[in-house]
Amino acid sequence: MKISQWKYPILVSTLCASLYAIPYMLDNPTSEPEYEGTGNEETSCPISIRVDGITRPVPLEEYVARVVMGEMPVSFPKEALKAQAVAARTFALRTTNFGEKSIKPTVEDQVFSAEKDVPKVVLQAVNETNGKVLTYADELITAMFFSTSNGKTESAAAFSGYEIPYLQVRDSKEDEESPKFSAKKTFTLDEWNALFGIPWNEAQIKAIDLVRNSSGRVETMKANQQEWNGRKIRELLGLPSTDFQISLKDETIVVTTKGYGHGVGMSQYGARGLALKGKSYEDIVSYYYPHTTLQNFQGVAPACLKDSLPDNTSK
Repeated sequence: MKISQWKYPILVSTLCASLYAIPYMLDNPTSEPEYEGTGNEETSCPISIRVDGITRPVPLEEYVARVVMGEMPVSFPKEALKAQAVAARTFALRTTNFGEKSIKPTVEDQVFSAEKDVPKVVLQAVNETNGKVLTYADELITAMFFSTSNGKTESAAAFSGYEIPYLQVRDSKEDEESPKFSAKKTFTLDEWNALFGIPWNEAQIKAIDLVRNSSGRVETMKANQQEWNGRKIRELLGLPSTDFQISLKDETIVVTTKGYGHGVGMSQYGARGLALKGKSYEDIVSYYYPHTTLQNFQGVAPACLKDSLPDNTSK
């Protein structure tokens, strides 16, 4: 597969980290990975991934399996796991420039699981998509993904200002089944004032004006003679999403949210819902990454997954 130089900007790294790491970290405290390899590091693999904090390079397909473990519940339907494997593989190859650069093992890039046991269904999902990647105009795409939408995905243009053909608003109603679909946080007026660093009163809270984009997420918050970007409010308040409502009840500020994550690309709970409806992984990635092509990347050897994990796979 011929891969050209990147025509479209990579949106992840610092942008993504600042937008969704905060709520993720609250639910998922992280520590340095303790992955020690598979015991068969002499396996000859065309591409290995260097993961920050891990001494030995990880064969690409094993890396993909461990990202699937780290990023998506293994109880999800296999077709959803396969879609995650394709996204993870594509993301890793693009982010590392085919293994030349290292990658972070956290939400800043992709969560890498250092657990010893790799579930059989995860290995099957990776094996059955071996070498599959997503491209647009003969280049690997920026395969962004997230947990749960508010019912629609976010466009790259709304997220970063860059128009990218394969990162557009998509309906994702299946996300309503996610346990993270809705949430609520409360603040006292004193807590609110401390976070913003300026004084507010109840009348100003009630007068807040939320300007939304086409996906229903807050683009701008206007209040107290000032304006804030919706993503800035999400970061400031530690919200799981930029789709939020603000109300005042019994002198308490109530912020309700829909969705979990930045909203760009593939919704993991949306992928689950589509898989439960009988959609294949090809259907899923085609839906969430429109105008892309599913191709075979030739720099992958099946043995780099099968032979490298002979004894530490769970049923």
